[in-house]
Amino acid sequence: MRILLFIYNFILIILTPVLSIAGYFILRKKNKHQHYWERFGFIPVNNFKPVKSVWFHCASVGEARSIKKIVDILRQDNPEISIIVSTMTATGRQAALDYIHADTAFLLPIENSRAVSMIISYMNVSVLVIVDTELWPNFIFTASNQVPVFLINGRISDKTYKTYKRFKFIFKGVLKRFSAIMTKSRQDEERFANILGKSSKIITAGNIKFQERKSKNSIETIKELENIKFFLAASTHKGEEEIILSWFTNKMEGFEKLVFVPRHIERAAEVKEIIKKQGYTVSLYSEKDFSKQVIIIDAFGLLESLYISADKIFIGGSLKEIGGHNIYEALQFEKTAAVGRYMFSFKEIFDEAKEFGLVTVINNKEEALQFLSKPEKKHNFIDFFNRIDKINQDTVSIITDTINAVINK
Repeated sequence: MRILLFIYNFILIILTPVLSIAGYFILRKKNKHQHYWERFGFIPVNNFKPVKSVWFHCASVGEARSIKKIVDILRQDNPEISIIVSTMTATGRQAALDYIHADTAFLLPIENSRAVSMIISYMNVSVLVIVDTELWPNFIFTASNQVPVFLINGRISDKTYKTYKRFKFIFKGVLKRFSAIMTKSRQDEERFANILGKSSKIITAGNIKFQERKSKNSIETIKELENIKFFLAASTHKGEEEIILSWFTNKMEGFEKLVFVPRHIERAAEVKEIIKKQGYTVSLYSEKDFSKQVIIIDAFGLLESLYISADKIFIGGSLKEIGGHNIYEALQFEKTAAVGRYMFSFKEIFDEAKEFGLVTVINNKEEALQFLSKPEKKHNFIDFFNRIDKINQDTVSIITDTINAVINK
């Protein structure tokens, strides 16, 4: 493992100077260079010097939002701690600040051991918590030499599992560095155990991404979209907008508006051009022109409002082999949803929702048209929520108790 790590770092040393400069100019041209140098360890501290902190690493928006309940309990139990969050995306960074009110958030210094070590030291980090399965070797090796490192919501998809088994000699060395691995399902626990070997530090805690239900009354709706019939395409990725548009004609299948929410907000202008080329009138939400047929959301924090008001919902990341996005975000408001065939990233909640008839899988245009034209009927959400609560009732307490044990040591 040490030889492999040496080779890995040798390659990084050679490539980083060239790639960092090239990457900056590419992103600057696209106006996506904000906070870019944080990825290389240039983290602004602005006189922020916590007495004690818990560091959460989240890939993007979904992971950052999923830890809110955990963060709230940790703050309640430990008023003196600060919460710091690193992410892989700028949108995730913003979500950490706006939604869970992290004391500070930054883009992860990718495989920069020196920067990671300095953050842990300067921020007085007591424990590092990695959300989902973000396995950056230098990050994990460096951090685990200084503080306990926990993995929560650990998962291994079917596709990834094959890779992990093929390169078991690499992944086992990385997984050994975790003090605890808390998986989201029994199947994930078994897969981690098959890679790492049977270990008491691998436990099934449950999925933190469908823990808390919000009240509709606590969400402010978008007035311009109230009392009109609209179709919502949420969290769409490149290539999915064209497929979704192919389901419609300019008569829009009876909907007054189509609303698209790109998963990555910086794609809003690109999506606008895609839709315009299909012959629709289209505007960005920020332009405040709701007379158009299609509205592209280019602002944060509106998805829940849209879920509440939408007549039909499709959740993206599922028409391409991305793995889908969290359908529970719509289901919590007692709204059914449609998805594509690729839902392996949220298999547990997808399977439960499918059993209760709360999700429709679209494989082709014919099935899409059936979904769009089918009147919404009353569904049994109470039994569904009871099932979810029973499955995950101990998830947050398992995670917070484990973290608290380290903080209070």
